[in-house]
This record gives sequence, C-alpha cells and structure tokens, in this order.
Amino acid sequence: MRLSITIIATLFALVLNAQVDDLKFGKISFEEVVQKEHLLDPEAEAAILYKKVRLYYSYDPDKGFSSKREVHLRIKIYKKSGLDWATLIVPLYTSNSAEQKIYGVKGITYNVDGTKVIEDKLKNSSVFTENINKYRNQVSISMPSVKEGSVIDLEYEIGSNLIGYMNPFIIQYGIPVDYVDIDVDIPEYFNFKKYLKGFYPIKLNESTTKKTENFQYRKDTNSLSSIGVDYVRPTVERGSLDYFETEYSIKAKNIPALRGENFTDNIENYRSAVVFELESTKFPSEGYRMFSQTWDDVANAIYKYDNFGRELDKSRFFEKEIDALIAQYKDKDELVAAIFHLVKSHMTWNGYFGVGCESGIKKAFEERKGNVADINLMLTAMLRYAGFKANPVLVSTKDHGIPMFPTTDGFNYVISALEMDESYVLLDATENMLGINELPNRAINWNGRLVREDGTSKAISSIPKSHSEKTIFMNVQIFANGNTTGEMQTRLTNNLAYEYRKSNIEKRNDELIKDKTGLNLGLEIENIETKNVNQPNTPVIETMSFSKEGEVELIGDKLYLSPMLFLAINDNPFKLQKREYPIDFVYPRLEKTTISFKIPQGYKVESLPENIAIGLPDNVGIFNFVIKENGNGIQLVCSMELNNALVSPILYEPLKEFYNQIVQKQNEKIVLSKI
Repeated sequence: MRLSITIIATLFALVLNAQVDDLKFGKISFEEVVQKEHLLDPEAEAAILYKKVRLYYSYDPDKGFSSKREVHLRIKIYKKSGLDWATLIVPLYTSNSAEQKIYGVKGITYNVDGTKVIEDKLKNSSVFTENINKYRNQVSISMPSVKEGSVIDLEYEIGSNLIGYMNPFIIQYGIPVDYVDIDVDIPEYFNFKKYLKGFYPIKLNESTTKKTENFQYRKDTNSLSSIGVDYVRPTVERGSLDYFETEYSIKAKNIPALRGENFTDNIENYRSAVVFELESTKFPSEGYRMFSQTWDDVANAIYKYDNFGRELDKSRFFEKEIDALIAQYKDKDELVAAIFHLVKSHMTWNGYFGVGCESGIKKAFEERKGNVADINLMLTAMLRYAGFKANPVLVSTKDHGIPMFPTTDGFNYVISALEMDESYVLLDATENMLGINELPNRAINWNGRLVREDGTSKAISSIPKSHSEKTIFMNVQIFANGNTTGEMQTRLTNNLAYEYRKSNIEKRNDELIKDKTGLNLGLEIENIETKNVNQPNTPVIETMSFSKEGEVELIGDKLYLSPMLFLAINDNPFKLQKREYPIDFVYPRLEKTTISFKIPQGYKVESLPENIAIGLPDNVGIFNFVIKENGNGIQLVCSMELNNALVSPILYEPLKEFYNQIVQKQNEKIVLSKI
C-alpha cells in the first residue's frame, strides 16, 4: 500500500512539473475537479493547488515608484469543513499619504455535473471592502456555488504607493500546498532585509538583471503666438530609466499543512513565509537614507507620534478628579487602585486596537469612550500626575503575531506599567473586570516594549509571573443505587478569576445552573452561589449543591466510579505526532481538587487506583494523585501544576505523555464491594 501511494505521489509530481508552467487563470483540468482527496494528505479538508505571486515596481516621473502585486490562487475543496476557503480575505494597508488598492478581481468556481465541468463566475457584488481602522482596510471575496469537490480559481492585483512596505509572502497554510511560485523584483534604489520564518525550509533564489523603464511625461515650453503673446505649450516627451533589478524567486512543491492544536497562541507565527523589511533607499536625487531600526528607535519614534507622547502631557481635564483621589487615599497602593478603578468605570472601550489615540485622551474622557490607546494612555497620564513612575508599554496582540524585527507595525496595542524598583505592575483599563497585574488573554503575548519619556525603552514580559489557581473542595455521598449527591466549592484567582468574571458577570443564577448542567450531562444542580464576582483582585468563590443519577456503575454486587467524577479530563488535548511550535498555556496555573467520598452502608473499599507523582523536565509541570481510605470513606487529592506559560516544542512528547497519564489516572476506577 505504501509503495502504491509513493508511486501515485511521484506520478502526481511529474504531472505537476509538466503542467505548472502552463497554469493560467481559467484553464483547468477535469481531473482537478473530480479529485476526491489529496494524494499526499488524504485528511486534508482543502488544498492550494497553485499559488503564484509576482511583485514588481514601475516608475512614473511625476509620482515616483509604485509597486504591483499580482496574485493567482487555485484551491480545491475536499470536505465540508473546507468550505471556509470559499471566502478569501485580502488585507490592505493605508497611511496618511499612501495606500494599497485592489484591482482586477476575477474568480471562477468549477463543479462537475456528470461528465461536464460547470463554471460559475464571481460577481462584483460578492467583493466587499471593509474599513477595519485608519491603518487597515479588508477585502472579502466570496466565491459562488462552492461545495465539496469545487475548485476555486481566483486572480487579483494590489497596487500600492506604500513602496517601503510589502505584505509577507506566505508559503505554508493549514492545508497542503501543491505548488508555490513567487517572484519579487526590486530596483537597486531599494535595499530590503529578508527574513525567512517558520519551520518548513524555504530556498530563496537571487539574481540581478539590468532593466530599462520607459515612460512618458509632460513638458511645458514657452511659445510666442502670432500676435506676440507668450503662452505655455504642453508637450508629451518620452524618457527612460536604466537601473539594476534584484530578482528573488521561490519555487516549492508539496508543502505540508501546518495545523493548529490546543494551546496555540497564533499558528500564523509559525507558518513558513518570507518577509521583506525596507532597510534603506538610495535615489540619485536624495542620496542614502536609512529606514532599518533598533527596538529603541521604534519605541522612540512611536513616543514622538502626536497621538501618543503628546497625549501623555495632557492633564487639565482630569486634575479635579485625581486631586480628589490624592486627598482621599494616602496609601500608594490604594491610590493606584482608585485611579485604575476611575478609568475603568468612567471609560468604555470601543473594541479598536492601536498604539495611537483615536480621539485623544481629553475627547475620549469627555465622551467616555475610546480605543485601547485612548484609555491606557489616559491611565498612564493620570498615574504620572499623581506622582507615580508610569509608562506605556507597546504590545502585539496574539492575533497580530510576534514582531520578527524592529518595526512600528510590530505593535498594535498599548498598556500601562508602574515601575516599582526592579519590578513592574501592568495595567489594562479596557475592561472593568480586569484587576491590577491582570491582562486579557489577547495581550499576553511574549514581550512588550516599555517606553520612557527620555526615549529609552526596555523589553518586559507580558506573561504573568504568579500562578492562577483553581482550588476545588467536594464532599460526595455515594448511594448503593449508583446515584451521588454532593457539595462543591470552587475558588479561582488571578486570570482564572478574570475569565470567570468576564463570562458570568451578567448571568442570572438560573443561567449559571443551565451552563453547568450543559457541560455535565445528567448533573442536577439544586443551588449555586457566587462571591466576589464584581470585585477584581479578589478570588471568585462558587459554591453549589448537586446530584447525579447513574454516576456510579453497578456490576453484580460491586460499584465502580471514577475518582474525579464529572471533573475528570477524558481526552488528551495533544494529538499531533509532532509539534514544531511552542505550547501556550497563556499563564502559569495550579489546579488542585480535594474530594471526600462517603461510601454507602454495607459496602467496603475493594480497590483504589494507585497513587502517582509525575513531573515534566526542567520543573515545567507536576501531577500528583493521592487517594486513600479515610475512616468509612475515601479521600482524594489531585493536583496539576504548570509552571511555564510557554513550553518549548522540544518537550511536546513528554507533555503529551504527561497528559496521557493524567487522563488514564483520572479515569481509573474506585471499586466498592458488599461486605
């Protein structure tokens, strides 16, 4: 069987090599449309059969250089789960004086009807442009009549006078790619750094050729009319520009899918791609100009933005409120908490990110609404006014990715930091349920960049240092008919408490009960109470009484039950054979469960699972499982501690086995037999 697959794959590669030079938009084979599954990855939901991208520059004497990016994509849909590929998203960036625009969008969906291939062309009404923020637009292209088996053929161009910026050239996706053909032609006047990212090897070929750019331009000449009046006579002249051009090319076949899994920050960080960053320009009329920056350069440049650093100097509009708090709170910690609460309660986040203010902190304060920068720069300004050493911290959110190199585009979020000796207290006032030193998951993403007034900066980790704890105490009565009743108290701290607050702050008691019973089929909750849900920086405590029929299995005269009951982890979250990117638990955590079982009269303990203590290398994690008889009952103490928020993929196999043993141990049986 393996031999036949190899032969098929080889034949497929030979056919692909023969056809790839002839792959043109709208020219499709019957075999592509009727193919039922991907030859090298039968589990694939879809595949990119062909991706061709060409980027090149052109010259206009009046406007200078501009770039054009030509894209051709051919995608095969194999399964229903692959239908998301019927809608393609194209990001477009814009600035004050330059922008990217999309042109020439053409698309065809191919399906089979018997022995005929049916075409359905993309309509203009299915191409939507949406403004995301003042720096970014987004084009959604929804292909028609897409179903399992369809082939999508799409072509478009992106024109840009943002000559110093190129969108990354992505090589790898969550689906396999049969063939990639990328060409990037750069005039000698631009010097770009090249970054290869991801784990799939990329060969970047480079060559230099001479190019002549022909163009027309208008020239005005003074003339004298027949009656002796001077006038300007426009003429069209022809010119040319000779220069050397560096050509970069990537040609790759059979690129495997890189699929996401549980506990992944942003899988896009790890897909193979080529990134170009403008380092310098050298135009004859301008001379040499550097653009490449250090992180200090980036931080200093952002601080000098009008909608960033200058905003931190504004205070008149809030002085009355902060003066009142200074007079009321003499303890520094209490004053910080009061200022933090003032901003959270006064402001509403409008859902937009950005390192620069959208409205400005004064207008945002008056309107009680603003973007991330409006709110957290306002908080920083207030803390500074109150005498604290407060500075903004530039952050890249998980969706935005990990900045690969120093660039102002690397950050899209800003928080506030209090410098306390050698430590930092991080603050984000965008959500009312966030506590001091708590960040939302979106902003916990490797390192941020703290920016000071004097232009210096420092990398600081956004990952919490303290464990978020989940502590559960249960008292459970086991009945001879297989039913159970019990009481359970759950205590949550730090980020686990924040996540509970965020999810449940608006819910009524009956809604909480419904959620619990929905997660645990057959569980009946008689009562549920919560404490401290409205008080960030305090533990959330949830108490409930429950019962469950059939929790215990009856076989003959014996009772069998899982020691963790409905709290057991039943499935290993790690399933890949190999993982090449980090495991992201977001924050360190400690989960400890203590259960006291009361066994029914007339029964005794026949057997208990064995105790176990296992650990991961480098003290990354520890699992303890201790169960013993306790008078006429049983006591279980089960704990799992994860000390690292980010775990290296080198430890994937040990981590996978770690969870295998947890699942196995938590689902072993307590056996009770009649006396």
